[in-house]
Amino acid sequence: MIRDGRLGKKFDSSVAAFTSSIDFDSALFDYDVLTDMAHMVMLVEQKIVDRGDAEKVLSVLKKLLDLGMKSIDLSAEFEDVHMAIEAYIIREAGDAGGRLHTGRSRNDQVACDLRMKARSDLILLSKALAGLVGALLEVAEKHSLTLLPAYTHLQRAQPTTLGHHLSAYADSLLRSLDRLEGAYARVDLCPLGAAAVTTTSFPINRERTAELLGFSGAMGNSMDAVSSRDYMAEISAATALISIDVSRICEELIIWSTSEFGFIELDDSHSSTSSIMPQKKNPDILEITRAKTGSSIGSLVTIMTMLRSLPQSYNRDLQEVSPVFFDALDSATSSLVLLSRVVSSMKINSDVMNAACMDDFLTATELADVIVREKNLPFRAAHQIVGALVSMAISDGVSPSDVTTAFVDKAAVSVTGEKLGLSDEVVTAALTPLVAVKARGGLGGPAPETVEPGVANRFDRLAQIEQSLSAREAALNKSQKKLLAAVESILEA
Repeated sequence: MIRDGRLGKKFDSSVAAFTSSIDFDSALFDYDVLTDMAHMVMLVEQKIVDRGDAEKVLSVLKKLLDLGMKSIDLSAEFEDVHMAIEAYIIREAGDAGGRLHTGRSRNDQVACDLRMKARSDLILLSKALAGLVGALLEVAEKHSLTLLPAYTHLQRAQPTTLGHHLSAYADSLLRSLDRLEGAYARVDLCPLGAAAVTTTSFPINRERTAELLGFSGAMGNSMDAVSSRDYMAEISAATALISIDVSRICEELIIWSTSEFGFIELDDSHSSTSSIMPQKKNPDILEITRAKTGSSIGSLVTIMTMLRSLPQSYNRDLQEVSPVFFDALDSATSSLVLLSRVVSSMKINSDVMNAACMDDFLTATELADVIVREKNLPFRAAHQIVGALVSMAISDGVSPSDVTTAFVDKAAVSVTGEKLGLSDEVVTAALTPLVAVKARGGLGGPAPETVEPGVANRFDRLAQIEQSLSAREAALNKSQKKLLAAVESILEA
């Protein structure tokens, strides 16, 4: 259709298939129709197109919105859904249909469709992420007193609680929610009216089309409007960070569900079995979700590589960016939804977690701290004494619960030549995991008195985020209703 004037010769079928974006464009159909509606409403209001022609075009667009994509020809000769829709409108509305593209290019039209879809998908991703944060906090709230070894280098380090551990992931994911919130503001700007690259000489009203489509404003530079896809890179980076956190959670849950750890048991509905080993219970969802992190990071690298050497302004390379971006968002959203269900349904083996804190001298640091406080020794000297104590206990087969004042003195003499003379009560308390946990009640610590209000504060923050997401969703729905009302007012008149 658009080749007839300049090129004339029919598009080579293989070239048409190679350059076509029809396969991806189905996701943009509704947004494209809405963009067409907003543009035509504005053209009428600005008296650029007469009402009679506008009525014909808007009537067809309204029918298209109701019928959906199945109503149009999606053959590759149209290159993309935008031209397929325009061809349908011209066929149905006659010459009036050719007026729709007045003061507009595919460049700004596509850019607008993509930002509209990105807004919607970003809300879905944020809601799914908020769901996972909520699931983690619900488990954390119930287990502020459930002991769990904290690990460094994947070696047992100090006692903490499951509530403290899961709150750490919640905090990281809340930061990602903040990133998505900031990205939404940068997506929520309308490029429509930028035309191909330098706007148009028609007296269009870009603020009006932005309002009709529910954008917070219009983009300020026409070249930037049609060519910028940095928001895709930004959101992909945020999505990659989310995926990394998700992968870490999956990794730990996989390890925790093994017989070697036995900290949790996954629900049967989120597990699979073996085709040959009938006893197996495999964490397939977690493994696949963990693997998708590679795709998420790969998508970010792909997008940035595509964008890195493009001159101003629009280039057809950008067509290849969009499917990668939206596939990454879809994958992340589905992964978050499923992981939330896994977290909410898993069984916590509290006794096993607690028992894991009783060996390996996880409270050694607390004993060193007690020595510093009780005997006013430098921490490094206390560290050496406790290190010697642990070494001697391992050699002698002495467990933490069997360590006495005499044993502590023996270690102290080997290091300093003097006894410490701590009471049995002080030594026993220092080596008791729950006591050590409760002693760490400072900001960010694992003590229940710190974790419980911390979880409550995070629930409050999450509620604010969810309220903001609902408000954004409502605003988009409201703007679409206003747009359809503006279309109806023209048709009725």
